[in-house]
Amino acid sequence: MRRLALYLFAAAVALCGIVIPQGAVARTSKPLKLYTDAVKRLTIYGDTVSAIRLTNEALKADSNYMPASYLLARIESNPEVAWRAAERAVRADSTNHHLLQEAAERSLRAKKYSRAMHYLQTLVKRGDDPDHFRLLAILHMMTKQNDKAIAVLDSAEVRLGKIEFFSRMRQQIYLESGDNEKALKSAVELVNEAPYDPANQIALAEVYAVMGADSLADATYNTAINLDKTNADSWFSYASFLDRRKRYTEMLLVWRNIIDLPSVPLSSKIAIVESVTSKRDFYRKNFLLIEPLVTRLYQLHPENAKVVDSYIGHLIAGNRVEEALVLLKERLDRSKPDEQEIGRIISIEQHLGRMDSVAVYADMGIHHYPTTEDFWNLKAWLQMRKSDNRGAIETLRAALEHAKDSKAKSSLWGNIGDQYHELGETKKSYSAYYKALSFDPQNAMVLNNFAYHLSVTGKSLKQALQMAQRATALSQNNATYLDTLAWVYYKMGQYDEAKRYMQQAMSFDTDNSAELALHYGDILDALGSTFLAQTYWRKALERGADAEKIESRIEAQKARLETQKAVK
Repeated sequence: MRRLALYLFAAAVALCGIVIPQGAVARTSKPLKLYTDAVKRLTIYGDTVSAIRLTNEALKADSNYMPASYLLARIESNPEVAWRAAERAVRADSTNHHLLQEAAERSLRAKKYSRAMHYLQTLVKRGDDPDHFRLLAILHMMTKQNDKAIAVLDSAEVRLGKIEFFSRMRQQIYLESGDNEKALKSAVELVNEAPYDPANQIALAEVYAVMGADSLADATYNTAINLDKTNADSWFSYASFLDRRKRYTEMLLVWRNIIDLPSVPLSSKIAIVESVTSKRDFYRKNFLLIEPLVTRLYQLHPENAKVVDSYIGHLIAGNRVEEALVLLKERLDRSKPDEQEIGRIISIEQHLGRMDSVAVYADMGIHHYPTTEDFWNLKAWLQMRKSDNRGAIETLRAALEHAKDSKAKSSLWGNIGDQYHELGETKKSYSAYYKALSFDPQNAMVLNNFAYHLSVTGKSLKQALQMAQRATALSQNNATYLDTLAWVYYKMGQYDEAKRYMQQAMSFDTDNSAELALHYGDILDALGSTFLAQTYWRKALERGADAEKIESRIEAQKARLETQKAVK
């Protein structure tokens, strides 16, 4: 019965991919039981955490128990711990091939390069595994010992015969060390031995590219591609060469061919399209050449969401917004439409000026995503555009029932206050603003709007000043908020302060606001800067300010100046 149990245990270990070094399991002590339980936890339940715990317990019972050290080296995720376990296993049996290989791999992962070198050199001396030669050569390359790496590769070919991969490694080493002649000789030898292998032609083309022999590189790349037009490596290597040379027209044509290759993963094709469309200047300059890439990818994979997104973005970039809109609407799931997709449709319909359609999709957004404040605000804005301020208030009040948090409630009450202000219902407007601030005292927009409305009436100017100061502190460099603060100071008769903040507002104004220019003119006029005041009033007129307001200001200024002259 015990013999059967050991057989089943060994079978489970083999299925798990764990190789037990010969002579490893030969004792019936506590370490063996813990080790056996660890393997069961790993193989039957996939419980790595318990397996590591049991293995460590086995090693506490017997630190020299080699199978436990070997297993721990295999399953421990911490590189340092795994390396120490592998070292312990090798100390128990330094002649075992599996233990040496595991120790070499764990040393590499833990960046213990001198130990990895020792183990790999031992393995190379004792065996003929090409992978050991490869790793040893790579390790020499990592430690800048290219001559030793070449010697390892030469030794491998003497013992194992000609290996194509080693020839390419040797060529790479020559290129990295700047010995282009040897690299070329190695590449030519590869081509002469197997001229119909595209990989050899690519290797030669890459050497020509490093040497600056572009015409030879082009010819050799074309040879590689013509040998096998379905070989993705040839196309990718050529595209990389063209990119380095900034030959973007040819590069994009190569990418177009890659899009058609069945062997190239879809993720790689998407990455190609993203790389050429993400850089705005490049995208704009090469739009017509990029068009076939994006379109072809969509034709091949119209079911993939990322591909469709990319194509829609491309259509919009090409001002083919109607086509983009059709695609967006076609893939909209009416039973549960995606929130972002609704938003994109609304943006395009707004761009096209189709407000009735915007209203339809705003209602759709509200129906499916009632807690999303933007849809409610959009509906209210559409009502306000039609001068239906009371309808907008009803919409915003309905949104309050679905508001997710205090900030959302504050924003909605602030909008309600704005609507009442438009209706001239001052008390209700102020009441709504106070409610907004009770939910979020740091709502900069409400603070600003409330302060401005108070300043216009000329009442509660100290309160208006406090609000305006808080708004500008919460949202620095905001031209609108700085304008409000300046206007409050103007209303308080503190013209120098008003000028200081208005100058800041003008410097941060990116919208060429007519109101800011008008206010600045009024402040300058109050300070007696007649000419500059008229300059800014005219600037406000150019930006769309009411001509009658400007004219009345200029006439009032003239009348005041004439009165001042008469008094003198």
